[in-house]
Amino acid sequence: MLNLGSLLSAAVHAKLALRYLHRNAWTIVFIIAGSYLLYGRFIDPFLHEYRARQSYKSATDPNRVAVLAPDMRRIRAKQQEETMQKSIEAAEEKKKKLAGERARKRVKTPEEERWERLGGEGNRLGEEDEGLRQRR
Repeated sequence: MLNLGSLLSAAVHAKLALRYLHRNAWTIVFIIAGSYLLYGRFIDPFLHEYRARQSYKSATDPNRVAVLAPDMRRIRAKQQEETMQKSIEAAEEKKKKLAGERARKRVKTPEEERWERLGGEGNRLGEEDEGLRQRR
């Protein structure tokens, strides 16, 4: 069970805390606002710069660079190979596209147009006779 004395002492402590807050409220507000401004103008930029220096220092550490250099060269060589393969494929695709476009834009001679209208290259000797015999 709760002790009545502990409840009274808790109430007394709460009353003392509220009295302290009433007496020092503006001081607390100014300390909090000043801390916020101080942090935003001085502490945060300093911390950012410090972390950037530490990051650069660890990134350029000779021991780390020596370990990562062979992997970097291997990856770069692989990327170069992939890029060369893609460029070769793109050149072939461009070549096919240009050939198709050239064929599409090509003006046909009257003789070619006549052959197309008649149904292609024509019949070879003997083929026409077989077709007529089958139709009859």
